[in-house]
Amino acid sequence: MELMTPQILWKDFDTQAPLDETVLRYVDDEGRKIKEFYFSGLRTSDGVVRIFARYLHNGDNLPTIIFFGDEDDSLKIPHISRHNFLVVDYTGVKKDKIRGTMYPYSLKDAQSNEPVYGLPPKSSRWYAWASVAMHAVLYAQRHCGNGKIGVIGIGQGGSLVWKLSACVNVDAGVTLFSTGYEPNADDLNYRACLDNRSYAPILKFPVIEIVSSNEGDGSIDFMSEIFANIKRKDCRLCINERSNHTLGEAGKHNIELWLRHYLEGDGNIPETPILRPYESEGKMYFEVKYPGNPEEIELFVSIGNVHGAERNWSNVKTMKLGDGYLAPVNVYDINAPINAYVTIKECGYKISSILISRVPAKMGVAADSTKHNRLIYDSDMGIDDWAHIDNEKPVMKEGPFGIDGVYASKPLVTFKLADIRFRGTEGGLLQVMFCSRVKQTIKFAITDSKKRTFVCPVEGDFRQGWVTKNFVEGDFKMQNEALAWKDIVTFEVIPESGPVLISSLLWV
Repeated sequence: MELMTPQILWKDFDTQAPLDETVLRYVDDEGRKIKEFYFSGLRTSDGVVRIFARYLHNGDNLPTIIFFGDEDDSLKIPHISRHNFLVVDYTGVKKDKIRGTMYPYSLKDAQSNEPVYGLPPKSSRWYAWASVAMHAVLYAQRHCGNGKIGVIGIGQGGSLVWKLSACVNVDAGVTLFSTGYEPNADDLNYRACLDNRSYAPILKFPVIEIVSSNEGDGSIDFMSEIFANIKRKDCRLCINERSNHTLGEAGKHNIELWLRHYLEGDGNIPETPILRPYESEGKMYFEVKYPGNPEEIELFVSIGNVHGAERNWSNVKTMKLGDGYLAPVNVYDINAPINAYVTIKECGYKISSILISRVPAKMGVAADSTKHNRLIYDSDMGIDDWAHIDNEKPVMKEGPFGIDGVYASKPLVTFKLADIRFRGTEGGLLQVMFCSRVKQTIKFAITDSKKRTFVCPVEGDFRQGWVTKNFVEGDFKMQNEALAWKDIVTFEVIPESGPVLISSLLWV
């Protein structure tokens, strides 16, 4: 069987076909006039794709943003006053949708609830969806604004951004939490002509990808692989540390600055930092190469061969050395992979290197004398390895007797107890020092490697001040299931109604 390439798959794509627009109506959206309409897309042997879209026109002399949401996203147009905005449906008409893109029967996979595997590439949803994205670009270039086009894709919509380069070109792209790969990724034909990695080498325009370090699908690894295959020098990656599906303030600024630069010619974009691991005298080091003087530089390291969603990311201090930076890394287990990336902040941007992974033993690195850490966390470590939930970064606050604790208005979550350096052993006690600012029930919750959640409720009262609580494995309940410390993935502190501060976590 001859494998397809993206070039072969899309060689017959017609960029000159008429779009045949049909306006349905204009609707008022908080004072904004939104056009709802259909236009024609891919032509097949049994019909034509009719694409449903919504368009906000703010001016003939303005750039246009095309937005591709995730599979289940609505076609809501955000409040962006400085650009025209085109939102396109690609998942097709379904029971819960009043209107949507209509596909011929030969492309029925595009609007089914579950993908059908083993189809020829041109009958698959990923081909059909990408064709919708390409026709959306053609429509915007012909009918919207000043001809400058930026594209934003979220999740599955991000995958469409990568595929655009097969047939069309835009001025700039942004992908957020791009899923990257599909369940049928073992299909050789899929990997050859529909997998995003196949499109990276032919990318025609600058793209910035924003991904969470603990994205549920582990896409940090996949997105780093895509970036390693991009030949352009004007693409950037931003990894939002200790988060899942979260932009963060820096991510929002990245999007604004990126589109402003490429659509309006404003501002400068920092270079990508280069991270290189090496061995010297049996020790492991990371070297960071970056031109200039960044406002901030952070090296994040995770140890162990675990799924990307479950990694504990720790800060490692870097020191200035010549025209770069150097960081020694303690090696707990020479056979456990060390994953790392570095992030710099400059000119309002947050830019990351790709993720790299190395096995110390294969580099000739010797194990350090580092032993199991009983101390998991104390307030001197600051926000340390606590995760960011719903765009909120934990902060330090002062508690009773001038003792600080880590705090967030959302639940506090850490992967640190899953780290091989801090993992518990059978029969141990987990000691937590906390204080509650109000009288409430606090849920201490643990999720294990089988995705089971065990909960132990504890009563908190501001009159108690700092409380030291010792937990045994049996304190955490889930029906008749038993918890083992060694299987912990996340440790979570869930307040009922008010602030909770954590000052220390310790194995005793």
